[in-house]
Amino acid sequence: MCRTTPGADLDLPADLSAARRARAFVRDRVCPDHGGDLLDRALLAVSELTVNAVEHGAPPLRAHLDCRDGVLHLEVSDGSPERPRHTSPDTSAESGRGVGLVAAMCADWGVREEQPGKTVWCDLAD
Repeated sequence: MCRTTPGADLDLPADLSAARRARAFVRDRVCPDHGGDLLDRALLAVSELTVNAVEHGAPPLRAHLDCRDGVLHLEVSDGSPERPRHTSPDTSAESGRGVGLVAAMCADWGVREEQPGKTVWCDLAD
């Protein structure tokens, strides 16, 4: 794991193109040491966090990434104070798994209250 991925931020649109933009942002900003499985998990995590912000949050939306003590740290902020909920959807449900996916594949995750809104963050490690 590197210590060279510089911190970076990206303002995101409040529509479903935000997930694609957030994935491109992560892919373009992380150093080559974050390749393979870690990059795949980071792309899925930022996509899930971003879609949750678009569908359940409110503008403004912003993505952030940096490397902290060898851990890739991702954040997605939005203007809604409502916290994401970890649900157990029925097997036939088409949504409701994003928070569970993030919790399962990340070393840690959480929510930080902001003014306005919140930041949902996750840490990925090898």
